Amino acid sequence: MHISEKGMRLDRFMRIHYPAIAPGRLAALLKHGGLTVAGRRAKPTDRLAAGDLVVLNTPPEPPSPARAGARTRPAAGGGPAPVPLSAAERAFLAAMTVFEDDDLIVFDKPAGLAVHSGSGTRVDLDRLLVRMVSADGDRPVLVHRLDKDTSGLLVAVKRRPLAGVMGKAFATRRVDKEYRAVVAGLPPAEGLIDIAIRKVETSHGGRMAAAAPDDPDAQTARTGFRRLAVSADGTAALLALFPETGRTHQLRVHCALTGHPILGDPIYGDPQAAERLLLHAHRLAFRHPRTQTALSLEAPVPDAFFRAMERAPAAFDPNRRPA
Repeated sequence: MHISEKGMRLDRFMRIHYPAIAPGRLAALLKHGGLTVAGRRAKPTDRLAAGDLVVLNTPPEPPSPARAGARTRPAAGGGPAPVPLSAAERAFLAAMTVFEDDDLIVFDKPAGLAVHSGSGTRVDLDRLLVRMVSADGDRPVLVHRLDKDTSGLLVAVKRRPLAGVMGKAFATRRVDKEYRAVVAGLPPAEGLIDIAIRKVETSHGGRMAAAAPDDPDAQTARTGFRRLAVSADGTAALLALFPETGRTHQLRVHCALTGHPILGDPIYGDPQAAERLLLHAHRLAFRHPRTQTALSLEAPVPDAFFRAMERAPAAFDPNRRPA
C-alpha cells in the first residue's frame, strides 16, 4: 500500500485497486484466507498501516463477456482493462495539472473533490487515476492526501517504484508544505502551535481533539503560522500555515484549539461562516524522486478566500486563481 492509503479500510482499498472482484467473491476470499495483510489473515474492517503488504493469494476471476460488455476490454495481462477516460474527464484532469513530467503529476485539487472513494462519493481523484494506465501498465499513484473540502497541491507518481521514494519523503518531513487559511478573529503575528492531539469518537463520527500529555493515544502535532493580512472589518485573518507534523485534520483542529477556527469548517468551526472550508495547500517544495532536482510549486489562492476577506485580490495576493 502507499502512504496516502494509511488508515484505509481493507474493503475500501480492494474496491479501489481491484474493482473487477465482485463483493461476493471478495467475501469468499476473506473467509477462506485468500487475502492477507502484513502476513496475517485479513478481515474487511482491517485498517491498513504504512508499509503493509496486501497479498491476494487467489487471482481474481475475469468478468464474463455479458458483465464486461462495453465497460472493459482485454488487457495485455489477460485481465480487464480500465474504462478509458472520457474527453471531459481528460479535460478536467488537465485543468487541474500544474506540473507534469515523465515521473510526476502535481494537481491543484479543487475543494469538494474527494481523493479516495468513500460513502456517498460518486467521483474521486484516485478512481480517475486508475484509468490513466500507461503502455507499460503503470498508473499514477497518489503519495499523500488532502481532505475532500481542502483545495490545493496534490502529488502523484507515474511509476510505482517512485511511490515509495516520494511516500518516504512525505513521511520523513523532507517535503516543505505551506498552506493558506482564513481564520476567525485576530491571531498573533506569528507563532508555533504545539498541542498533542488524538482521535475521539462522537455521535457524528471520528474527529481530532486535544490530548493530555500522558494519554497513550496522544500524537505529537506542531504547526507554525504567520499572519499575512487582516480582513477589512477586523474579524478574520489570512494565515500561512507550516505543518511540522502530518496528523489527520492537524491544521483544522490546531486553529480551532487556539480560538481561531478556519472559516467554513463543518467539523471544528462554523460551516456557515464561509462558502467553503477556507484551507488551501498553497506550496510544496521537494527533491524530484528520480533526478533529485529541487522543485518548488505553488497553487494560487482561490477567489473564495478574497471574498471572505472583503479585500481587493490585487492587494491581497498577486498569485490569485482566475475567477
